[in-house]
Amino acid sequence: MSKHYPLLQSFGALLVLDAESRRIQATSANLATLAGLGASSPPITLEQLLGRRLTQQVRCELQGQPRLAAPLVFSRGANRSLHFQLRAYRSGEHVLMELEPFRMDGQHRLLGALHEHLSRLAETTHQEELLAYLVTTVRTLTGFTRVAVCQFDPDWHGHIVAEAKADDECSIAGQRLAARDFPVALRRAYVRHPVRYIQDAQAPVGPLTPGDLSVDLSASVLRAPTFERQRYLERLGVRGMLNVSMICETGLWGVLFCHATAAHEVTAAVRDAVHILVQAATERLSLLRARHEARYLKRVQDSLASSMNTQQSPRGPEQLLLDQAATWMTLFRAQGVALWHAGGVYQAGKTPAPEVISQMVIRLRQAHPHNGPWCTRNTAKHSLTSSLAMPEQAGVMAIPLSMGHAQRAWLFFFRLTPCPVLHWSVRPVSAVALPVSGTLPTAWYEEVTGCSEAWQRVERLAAMSLGRDLTLAISSYEISMLNMHLERERKALASANQRLEQLAHFDPLTQIWNRYRIEQAIDDELVAAKRYGATFALLMFDVDHFKAINDTYGHSLGDEVLVALARRVESSLRGCDYFGRWGGEEFVILATHSDIQAAAGLAERLRELLVTLQLPGLDQPVTVSIGVVAWQPDDSCKTLMARADAAMYLAKRKGRNRVEVAAGEAARVKG
Repeated sequence: MSKHYPLLQSFGALLVLDAESRRIQATSANLATLAGLGASSPPITLEQLLGRRLTQQVRCELQGQPRLAAPLVFSRGANRSLHFQLRAYRSGEHVLMELEPFRMDGQHRLLGALHEHLSRLAETTHQEELLAYLVTTVRTLTGFTRVAVCQFDPDWHGHIVAEAKADDECSIAGQRLAARDFPVALRRAYVRHPVRYIQDAQAPVGPLTPGDLSVDLSASVLRAPTFERQRYLERLGVRGMLNVSMICETGLWGVLFCHATAAHEVTAAVRDAVHILVQAATERLSLLRARHEARYLKRVQDSLASSMNTQQSPRGPEQLLLDQAATWMTLFRAQGVALWHAGGVYQAGKTPAPEVISQMVIRLRQAHPHNGPWCTRNTAKHSLTSSLAMPEQAGVMAIPLSMGHAQRAWLFFFRLTPCPVLHWSVRPVSAVALPVSGTLPTAWYEEVTGCSEAWQRVERLAAMSLGRDLTLAISSYEISMLNMHLERERKALASANQRLEQLAHFDPLTQIWNRYRIEQAIDDELVAAKRYGATFALLMFDVDHFKAINDTYGHSLGDEVLVALARRVESSLRGCDYFGRWGGEEFVILATHSDIQAAAGLAERLRELLVTLQLPGLDQPVTVSIGVVAWQPDDSCKTLMARADAAMYLAKRKGRNRVEVAAGEAARVKG
């Protein structure tokens, strides 16, 4: 197999030196002619070509460095009339030096213009404005018939996003180039060697001499185009070309390319100026993109602000989705959005069936335990979605929402298969005879189907931010619902406790205290009396002939008698007196801060009051027999009640409808 040696363009000359830059090992065939050495000149040394001082400078600057910090300019020939620009850099074990003719005139003007253009680029505020200025300026500086910017999409299809051209050239602005025109090797070359210049694709090229030296010339601006590149340019009708890569922090963004239909000379200084302009424009693009992404992220973040307003009641998952669906679909360039939460599916736009979304959630739980978004732009080919019924949805982005305790909700965005994307490219050679004039050949089209638009990095970042905000909104709603539930439970418990207290302390018929509660009050009063010496009295009474009332008028009327009696007595007592039903028709009054005389007086007033009680259907008066007793130091609740009960029954034996004071206390009343 014969060894392949690279060929060189003739607008400059190349020297290959050893690693110490002391011995010239090979040169391009045109070195003698270009440098004015004469065709029959013997091999020369570097000192003879550059001079001793410049040679020492080059060796010094290259020591331990990959290249010269900047090109050097030197003169040769009679009266030093020949001017050259020198670039030197390392390639493997060799040092390569490139010589190009240099024009001294116009350099200061070029530097001034470059400074002005850089200032103008720094003032641009939109990508379209920046790229339009860039291509116009580069065309003015270089004189190419067409200057355009090709931006790469995530699939490495090219898109012509800016163009400046001669009037007689057809426009390619807005057209697309298929990714196959940019193979991986070419894209890597764009990154490694950002400037590529071909002065004349059809001009004769020459080898290194001697030609048996193996050296990598891929970084040389003088390397000749490959046969494939020559054919490609021929089909485009291009002879002169300058490409400058646009490389940002995320990698290769695009390429600025300049085409001419004839051989086109661009000096090294102008190429350097174009490279500087492209670098500045790319940095400005990155800044503008960062600002655009910041505004976009802010819009996504603000989309839930109204729903999370603390002055409004929190909204449930379904309401949140319905409120924000249109905004979210616009922000994420989606045609459908769905929220899966606690087994429920809430949807808007064009989405798969709920059961398909639920099945996707089951698969995502197993395949995507991470916190970041999961996405695909080709559901038909992705292993997770290929078997799901999603005929319209080509792209999906799923955002996990961590709800705590290993539980997740999921927010989905769906993109439909777009209309066929038409990619402009050069028609294959076998199709028709192609012109090689200044106009591009007829375009052919390649359909890209089955894929949605790619999910951009900023969209994935925004989705994560939205997921966090949505998690907070849903959690706020769930906490609000839990608090409402707890408040209802608290009220229900309070109501139940109130009912229990009513049942425990109150007589269900008369709604006054029952025996248990009046006994508690008597015990409390006994404690206070023994501790502080406070006096109190008890009144015990029952309704006279109550059995006869029940037997004659019925139990219903008997109950009405008891209720009416309780109301009449309760309304006549002081605030510090307590009234309870002891059982049946018997009642007890606890008169606090009362001695035996005051209690006897109260009993007499109540007896007289109840005689006047009248009820419909009852044609006899209601009378009571009352026994009165006052606390004594050795009393207990049991002894108090026994003495009151004895006094009450004494009143009954003495003819009823009367008041009797307990034995031993009557004298105090009379006295």
